[in-house]
Amino acid sequence: MLQFAIVIPNLNQSRFLPDAFESLRHQSVPFDLAVMDGGSTDQFDQVIQKYNDIISCVRSGPDGGQARAIADGNEMITGDIISWLNADDYYFPGALDKVASVFEKHPEIDVIYGDAIHVKPDGAFISYFPAIGEFNPKLLPLSCFICQPACFVRRFAYNAAGGINPALKYTMDWDLWCRLAATGARFKYLHDVLAAVRYYPETKTLSGDKQRYHEIWRIGKRYGKRVLPISWLGFYRFDLSFKKDKSAGERLIFNALEWMRKVKKRVFKQTQNTLYGFYPWQSEIDGQCLIQLPWYSDRKSASFVLQVTPEDVHYQIKINSVLNKSYYAVNGRLQIPVPKISEPYLEIRIKCPEKNKWELTDFSFADANSPDDNLNY
Repeated sequence: MLQFAIVIPNLNQSRFLPDAFESLRHQSVPFDLAVMDGGSTDQFDQVIQKYNDIISCVRSGPDGGQARAIADGNEMITGDIISWLNADDYYFPGALDKVASVFEKHPEIDVIYGDAIHVKPDGAFISYFPAIGEFNPKLLPLSCFICQPACFVRRFAYNAAGGINPALKYTMDWDLWCRLAATGARFKYLHDVLAAVRYYPETKTLSGDKQRYHEIWRIGKRYGKRVLPISWLGFYRFDLSFKKDKSAGERLIFNALEWMRKVKKRVFKQTQNTLYGFYPWQSEIDGQCLIQLPWYSDRKSASFVLQVTPEDVHYQIKINSVLNKSYYAVNGRLQIPVPKISEPYLEIRIKCPEKNKWELTDFSFADANSPDDNLNY
């Protein structure tokens, strides 16, 4: 049986680590786990003690950065399949089992990557990772369509590509995918949700650091053979889409980039396929959508709240196999109680019977004291 080698780098994000560890408890395949801490001053030691049974080794102290920590961690543990999980991200239940099954059925495949969801700090759904697509080596240097926590690499392919570049701060994953492709590694896209990725202003991705765009420029120039790489503009537009308090200049740039994206789509007659009912990069939904969320034993929530358009119409909500009801969206707001479920995940299907194309503009959790005045059905 294949064994996974998983590294979790951490620096003062120990409040998120329980979700990462709980997600590993919900895997059936064997794994070695290295937790590489950069010298946290939060509750790291207390959290680690609760999960000693699944941790193979721990190192805490100055480490030269995230990429160096991941590279060192891979050398400290064994395993046929290499992956790393950021401290604030986590796997779907059974994700490693699904990946192992595909690797075993396809020994010719070196890299498997799947779908992922973006979530808020509390785990509330934001979107599916929108850039995902079937593997295309020509497009890889122009668009990072592989979501890192949902990607898994055979160790011999990882070593053949030279491993992770510890000099990079933001694009060490994308750089590795490009080098893997350059060495002839064979990739396979698994159309299944494997990981949850937290998105919030404090993450490196949304920091707005100029070094990130410099590294993106470097990939386009080095691997894409572009004299003037412009792919960083797409990343900048995506980053701005998550920023709530945009300056006047940022709003102007964001609107211009949105306009350019729409014009490009029309000129080149680009069509967009939906992902679980969602149009990529948009809040619009085609017919029914499916929201998938890990839902582990320590998750507590009285209900979740949806903001939808059109307002003041009925929506059909199905949750796993225990709830199937029609709710009325008063002023576009739906508050749905979370039923008791036995599975470690939620599958929420939503449909607007009165309109095929509709929008889901927000998903949030409500605590037990929140009024449920929108539970009209």
